Amino acid sequence: MRALKLLFAAFGVCCLMASVSLADEGKNESGKGKKHPPSGQQQQGGDQNSYFHQHGYTKLDIPKGHYPPPGECRIWHPDRPTGQQPPPGKCQELRTQVPPGAWLITHPPDDPKHVHINVYDERRPNTVQVVGEFDINSGAFVRVVLGR
Repeated sequence: MRALKLLFAAFGVCCLMASVSLADEGKNESGKGKKHPPSGQQQQGGDQNSYFHQHGYTKLDIPKGHYPPPGECRIWHPDRPTGQQPPPGKCQELRTQVPPGAWLITHPPDDPKHVHINVYDERRPNTVQVVGEFDINSGAFVRVVLGR
């Protein structure tokens, strides 16, 4: 439980420092610049500075049967056990019900192998902080989806 509180505290600090971290967004690990796709497009590969890497979510510990069916969504509380999660439902309805700090797992109808994890900001209700794509079979982080 203490680790979870530290996780949420770190998440809050990351939110406050977002404008600072965006200033170096154009640099890769070598310190050299790199081009980013325009807003609304996707960035391929495992972004080592993403929310998911910084918070230890490079591989989700969600059993395959708990992902929503294609075309549906599920609110997910990363601090709760699997059996205490709300059921899946229609994305249009669930998007308005996600509590701050929770996730909305979306399963695109045209991509049966991946889900998107929409991380909702802890301090700003109804605000998505970041969206990541994960492989359903392995739970592995695939990429950060930009422009959401």
